[in-house]
Amino acid sequence: MPSAQALPDDLLIKILLRLPALPSSLPCVNLVCKRWQRLVTDIHFIDSFHAHHRTPPLLGYFAFLGRFVPTQEPPCRTPPMLFSLNSLVGEKGLLDCRHGLVLTGATRFIESKFVITEFTVFNPMTRDLGRRTVTSERQSGKLIAAAVVAAAGGTDRRSFRLIALFASYQEGGVTASVYSSDSGAWIKSAMGVVSPSHFAVIYHPSTLVGNAIYWLLRDGEILQFDLGRHSLAFIEQPPHAHVERHRRFIPGFCRWIIPAGDGHLGLAVLSERSIQFWKRETGFSSAATWELCKTVQLDKVLPLELKEHMSSLELIGFAEENNVIFISTHDGGVFMTNLESMQFKKVHTTSTTRYYIHPYSGF
Repeated sequence: MPSAQALPDDLLIKILLRLPALPSSLPCVNLVCKRWQRLVTDIHFIDSFHAHHRTPPLLGYFAFLGRFVPTQEPPCRTPPMLFSLNSLVGEKGLLDCRHGLVLTGATRFIESKFVITEFTVFNPMTRDLGRRTVTSERQSGKLIAAAVVAAAGGTDRRSFRLIALFASYQEGGVTASVYSSDSGAWIKSAMGVVSPSHFAVIYHPSTLVGNAIYWLLRDGEILQFDLGRHSLAFIEQPPHAHVERHRRFIPGFCRWIIPAGDGHLGLAVLSERSIQFWKRETGFSSAATWELCKTVQLDKVLPLELKEHMSSLELIGFAEENNVIFISTHDGGVFMTNLESMQFKKVHTTSTTRYYIHPYSGF
């Protein structure tokens, strides 16, 4: 029987594509020999590996100041320093994370205010390979949010779109500008009319649902940017979404935009005793309506360690590709759970209250 070294590249690649979708698979193959290293680090192989397995494993999350917290167990556990944003891009603020791409922004002090002058989009798995620095479009308004979306449903990480939201005080609205890595140009969308309360920076991370990006605003309203039509719209939250407010509850940390299946918009609402899951139904003959799909009683699913902190739970992040939501407590650490199984796992002993996180999935 011929050895693996005698196999031609195209046949060896077909074999390597069938490796299990574990974070340790490609790094282990990388150490076999220089030839295998060349094959598995090629960007075309990485794209094919992603397309073959579709759902990448959840490696961890970026916390406050770009610190990376791994969520896998050894040998699949990613060393935190490997993904440290300071070592990868220096002193730049984290803005978004999706499809294995990380979006950061560099700020300068201009005209008595901090302004983001450039964006950087990169894949931590390939380090400097494919990094792209984008000069921020000059706008009269203030940048309030930004998001990144890879091409081909997230499988082509060499191409991406960068969406930047700007609030204009003079014109009284929000404008979205879209940068395409293929054309290297910015495209300005139509303006959406908003109230003055929406001019604040949107710290809540965005969620991709279907072909639209959504942001949750401070007052509970939802801002939608349609990637196909390049249009902005505002959506009201479910009118009967019930939150039993506790004195330690903060509105921005008890709701999270999630996919609800078949491209429908969903919303998870955390109260002191339950999590409600809402779905927005859209019909051709009637106005869109919210429907309560499920209510999960926390005392039936939470581990004992979390039950002691039910009054201080906060939603801090959501991994879109893995359907995993992250919950933090004031002094009990960080937990994650798949929204289908509702089985909780403690991933960090230090709490991340009052700060959102950006989960990272990749091969």
